[in-house]
Amino acid sequence: MICKHVNLTTSDVAGGAEFFERFFDFECRHRAGRDGNGLAVLCNQDNFVLTLMTGSGEISYPGTFHVGFYVDSPDAVQAKHAELSAAGCAPGKVQHLSRGGDVTFFYVKAPGNFDVEVSTPPDEIVQ
Repeated sequence: MICKHVNLTTSDVAGGAEFFERFFDFECRHRAGRDGNGLAVLCNQDNFVLTLMTGSGEISYPGTFHVGFYVDSPDAVQAKHAELSAAGCAPGKVQHLSRGGDVTFFYVKAPGNFDVEVSTPPDEIVQ
């Protein structure tokens, strides 16, 4: 069994879709709702489907909730941080710690106010 789909509820479907298309190589395959802000179905090169949809009422995720993307190296983490910074996305500081091995990572807020992590994978996953 393989996890190939995640649905996120957000207050900014259109902004979130643009964010994932621009910075994380997703392609929007379907939009619905006024101004494309009701539902967006995105897919990446690995056929992972990310859907963004507008929720009713206040949207809140637990404090540690985030969506994570692995990159191959600390240099790739730094490059993505620089790209997001240059675009005015205000990513957090690049950090290093031991999480099953040395990990380099940072967090950035996506439109709709949820966290996205960019990280090298823990050594135990790479093996």
